[in-house]
Amino acid sequence: MKKTFKIIGFGLLSIVIFFIAITAVSMIGSVDKEEVLIPYIKSAMPKLTTWNISEYKALMSEQAINGATPEQWNLYLKKFSKLGTLESVGTPELQSWKTMSGIPNGKTTYAVYLVPLVFDTGDAHVELGLQHNKNRTEINSIRFLSNILIQ
Repeated sequence: MKKTFKIIGFGLLSIVIFFIAITAVSMIGSVDKEEVLIPYIKSAMPKLTTWNISEYKALMSEQAINGATPEQWNLYLKKFSKLGTLESVGTPELQSWKTMSGIPNGKTTYAVYLVPLVFDTGDAHVELGLQHNKNRTEINSIRFLSNILIQ
C-alpha cells in the first residue's frame, strides 16, 4: 500500500514539475512588454489616427493587412475618421499575452492591449493585438471602440 502511494505521489510531483518547467521556458524568451510594447503603442497611435492606409500597411503584419480588401480598408478608415483628430493617448492596459515557440520563427510574443484615447470629438478606446518576433513588433488586429462609431 505504501509503495502505491509513493508511486502516485512521485507521478503527481513529476507532472507539477513538468508544467512549472514549461512555464519557465516560455517566459525566458518573451519580450519585456513595458520596455518594448508600451513605447511601440505610444509611437504607433498618432500614425494610425492619421487614417492613412499607408501608415496601417507600415505598422501591421502582412496577415492583418491582407485580412481585408483595399475597398474594405477604405470603408473602415472612412468610418474610423469620424473619431476626428487625436489629442492624447492614455496608459495602455494589458488585457492578455502569451509567448509561443515555433521552429521557423523562434519565440513570438502576442499581446492584447486596451488603450484609452482622447479625440477632439470625445473619448474612445482602441484594442490592439500585437506580435513581437525577432526584434520586430507588428499590429495583428485593431479595433476602435467609441459611441461615435455606432451613430
